[in-house]
Amino acid sequence: MAKRISASDAKNNFGGLLEDVAALGRVDVIKHGRLVAVVLSPRVLTSIALADVTPEQGGSWGTKHMIPPESARSARMIGSPSDFDEE
Repeated sequence: MAKRISASDAKNNFGGLLEDVAALGRVDVIKHGRLVAVVLSPRVLTSIALADVTPEQGGSWGTKHMIPPESARSARMIGSPSDFDEE
């Protein structure tokens, strides 16, 4: 299970957040009771990317891109959702 911290704690103690990510591999950031971010170490990101994409599907995209190219178009946000909370 990942460590969970508040968004305020992540902002105020960014160095500690990075240390936790390096040690644990994953830290979930919670704001107003809901998950707003997941911070992953490069080791975990690479292992997830390699597990999700087989060589038959185009190789290990995780070492070059954040998301697979075929998903990039659908991932773009055209407009902000009405429940999008900005600070």
